[in-house]
Amino acid sequence: MWQALFPLVRAIGLALFPMKLENGERIPAAGPYIVVSNHVDWKDPPAIELTFRVAIRFMAKREAFEMFFLGGLLRGIGSFPVRRGGADRRALVTCLQVLRAGKPLGFFPEGTRSRDRRLHRAQPGIAFLARRSGAPILPVGVTGTADAKPLRSDISVRVGEPFQLDALGLDAGATEQEVADAIMRRVAALLPAEMHGHYASEAQQPG
Repeated sequence: MWQALFPLVRAIGLALFPMKLENGERIPAAGPYIVVSNHVDWKDPPAIELTFRVAIRFMAKREAFEMFFLGGLLRGIGSFPVRRGGADRRALVTCLQVLRAGKPLGFFPEGTRSRDRRLHRAQPGIAFLARRSGAPILPVGVTGTADAKPLRSDISVRVGEPFQLDALGLDAGATEQEVADAIMRRVAALLPAEMHGHYASEAQQPG
């Protein structure tokens, strides 16, 4: 479905919601890799996928799959459900399967949308995935989606340098929360200061 419909969907999406991609040359030529991003609006996943021009597997809240049309669409583009409010081991296993198949995985470490548009503390699940899979991590900062309206859009998708966990400079015994926080600082570095939230004054400058 993605291969058949994506060119048309992308053309319509970009016509309705103009958006720009910064540092697109940093996107790996092939998977597997983990896209980690901030999350403030439902338009974040399509903004990343439309600008990347790559099929990215995202998790979506389980309730969305119970809706007849939306659930079918999400499954058709390769999304899979996650139970919010706690660790969902089944969803994490699916994430690992996506990466083992050589596909890009989209992951929002905060676990849900940020209503105040500022970064909230990352959940440790991203550290588990990164350690278990060994896949490169691609930090992304998305702005403008919350205010975007059809034909009135200023969406920007800014890509950081891909990195492996050892590039974070953490001790081998670092906790999953410490690893998750270090990853999220890379995302914060791609966002304006007013969006740093929990990671204010801690963001590392993007390379």
